[in-house]
Amino acid sequence: MSRAVVTDCMYSATPVSLCCSCRLAALVSSSASLSQADNVAKMKTKKANKVATKRMKLAGKLLSENKKDAFYDEVLKALWGYISDKLSIPVSRLSKDNIEEKLRNHGVSEELIKEFLNALNDCEFARFAPGDENQAMDKVYSSSIEVISRMENSIKH
Repeated sequence: MSRAVVTDCMYSATPVSLCCSCRLAALVSSSASLSQADNVAKMKTKKANKVATKRMKLAGKLLSENKKDAFYDEVLKALWGYISDKLSIPVSRLSKDNIEEKLRNHGVSEELIKEFLNALNDCEFARFAPGDENQAMDKVYSSSIEVISRMENSIKH
């Protein structure tokens, strides 16, 4: 039996053709992973409100149980997490300054930006402030739900 030699360039395995094949495979793989990362970001953006709503429901439960620290933690997680997912910014890179800038870039009104930042500030302040805890918790809860709802209607992707 003799081996047939295939001369068609499609099947020949020269070093140049292998190199080109590797580059093509790397390019396809790279674009596929970029596409997957983009899809993950889009899904997070779409689910931002749903996740925030779940967190706020838990915060409501903690409010009714009068668990002050856990309540404020959950409200802050809802607000920071919502804006992180909605603007596709990792939580570790969030700051009030870059939130403000990104929201402006998304065409959010100055009034709503101020309300969102006030909700964050009120939550952080009320957590440590003396006074009527229940009234402060109720105010933080209702203003946080309201600002997330208004933000959801304002930011369209």
